[in-house]
Amino acid sequence: MNRVKFVALAWAAVSLAGVSAAVATAPSGNISRNDLAMGKVADKIEFSRTEPTDFYIQNVTIDPGANSGWHSHPGPEYSILKAGELVLVRAPDCQPLTVKAGQGFFIPDGVAHMAHNDGKDPAELYVTYSVPSGNTALRQDVKDAPCGGK
Repeated sequence: MNRVKFVALAWAAVSLAGVSAAVATAPSGNISRNDLAMGKVADKIEFSRTEPTDFYIQNVTIDPGANSGWHSHPGPEYSILKAGELVLVRAPDCQPLTVKAGQGFFIPDGVAHMAHNDGKDPAELYVTYSVPSGNTALRQDVKDAPCGGK
């Protein structure tokens, strides 16, 4: 009886190994990848989409002394700071967050925020937006600063 169990387990292991090998496909041809940016994101990220979604990937530069003004987006924003430093302020807590090269952040859809560059060097970001398909307005200006004019 023990021998039968052993043979059955061995057969199952070999069968599973064969299935795994059959599913895997080795790459072929020339494929290259170039990391544009990598950043650590400490923000809690939750979102789901049930409708078609458009993805936009932008390279954004904020010069020293410049700011984005208060605005929001119709979908979530994921950003990685490639170079420089900027200060991000998000409603409703309005706590300034200094973001440095190699760090990332998340802005949920509809959340008012602004970024400003108080440094001496340009801040360069890679920004990805996922918005409802066909929405051509990636940015909506916020008329009244939600953080008391900050």
